[in-house]
Amino acid sequence: MTDTCVCCGYCIPEGRMICPACEYFGRPHAKDKKTAILECLKKDHTGKRNAVHSAELERLFSLDDRAVRRKISALRKEGYPICSGDMGYYYAENQKEINSTVGRLNDLMTGVSDARTGLMFAKFPEPVMTVRITVQMNGGEN
Repeated sequence: MTDTCVCCGYCIPEGRMICPACEYFGRPHAKDKKTAILECLKKDHTGKRNAVHSAELERLFSLDDRAVRRKISALRKEGYPICSGDMGYYYAENQKEINSTVGRLNDLMTGVSDARTGLMFAKFPEPVMTVRITVQMNGGEN
């Protein structure tokens, strides 16, 4: 059973009065979670040293990991300098941080491309046929 946040109306677990995002911002958050994530990163997570782990964004905005990645991807496509590294996501503080994330994304693309190429040349193994042969000697007697 779920209730709704008294601030913004989003669904929340039963027993809570306020959603994690409203709790974090101290006010009703934007209905658009993508915009709310952008505001959060700009406000509290600018620079690599202030990175926030994906799990925390999932908790704050009641999203699963895939939804967080999609919203981050959409923000990047709109030109926002959202970077990522081992410590999580952050709003870029300088060009070096952007370049580092671009390098990581290039490495990911190369890995996916290599896997695709390998599959293109993969051959399905021929089925193995097992044959059982019984040989009886001396007319079947021992």
